[in-house]
Amino acid sequence: MADFDAETAMALGGWDRRYARVLDVGVQGDVAAALVDVQGDGRELNVDVYTRQLDGGWECFASGNGSMGIPGGFAVHTADDRIHFSRDPDDEHESTGRPDAR
Repeated sequence: MADFDAETAMALGGWDRRYARVLDVGVQGDVAAALVDVQGDGRELNVDVYTRQLDGGWECFASGNGSMGIPGGFAVHTADDRIHFSRDPDDEHESTGRPDAR
């Protein structure tokens, strides 16, 4: 699992595919983030942060509502249901867009 995409976020995040859907993902080097609509109705959004492991695979490092800061990355969901992801917690202007999100 070298590439991180919406499918990877679903599998590694442990989300129930009957309900949850990934709205947006962002990747910057060895850290990735996903914005997950937990129940598929837009009422509860979750931010998951993943780190690339030595074997090249991804592992869920942190998960929660609102924003998620980890060493080497910061992720928050925006009002328009996108993930804002930065390697620098002080950088509020860097955004990743919606690559491979469904």
